[in-house]
Order: sequence, then structure tokens, then C-alpha cells
Amino acid sequence: MALINCPACRTKISSVAKVCPNCGYSRESGAEIDPEQVALFQKRLFRDRMYKLRMFSYVAMSITMIGALPMLWDYIKGIEKGEPAVLVKHWGVYLVAIGFLMYMVIRLFMMTVRRKYHASKSQ
Repeated sequence: MALINCPACRTKISSVAKVCPNCGYSRESGAEIDPEQVALFQKRLFRDRMYKLRMFSYVAMSITMIGALPMLWDYIKGIEKGEPAVLVKHWGVYLVAIGFLMYMVIRLFMMTVRRKYHASKSQ
């Protein structure tokens, strides 16, 4: 008993399994893979992955804004009081940096997923 890739959805399944639990593909002797169904499944999988990554990028942008707004508020208050504003020492700098890095990493993942999908689609 070994793990193999399902011919339809490419998820790992047991070699003794008769039906893929993910997509329902049957490995019976008369069953054939419908290319339209495989293409539709791949398209849905791509759409779901991109949706999740987009939602994570919104979270990263929110983290950035949670750090940037208090920094801006303190900067404005410092100007009103005539005090010098040093934003590098503000705690919001860390959130801005973390959010920005998360956003960039998520965007790289999105480009990778998109490239893999279009490469598999052209084959």
C-alpha cells in the first residue's frame, strides 16, 4: 500500500482506494478520466487558492494599517504640541514592517500559484 496521485485532481490517495475522497474519481476498470471534468476541477482549485491568498493579503494590509494609523495620530499630535515626532521609535513601525513583509510574501505565493496553473493549463 503506497500513496499515489489521483489522476483527476492530483491529491495523494492510497493505492488500494477505489474512489478518490477528494474528487470522486473511480479507478474501476471501465472508468475513464473526463478531460473537461479535470480542467473544471483544476480551475476551481486555482480559484479557491487565489481567493484564500487574496484574503490573507487583506489581513496583511489590515495589520499594516493598524500600525500606521496610531503612528500618524501621534505624528499629528506631536506637530500640534510643537514636539519633534520620532516615528522610528513608535510601536506601530513593527506592525507596518510585519504587515508589509506578509503582503509581499503572499503576493509571491500568488504569482507562483498563477504561474503553475497556467503552465499546467498549456500542457
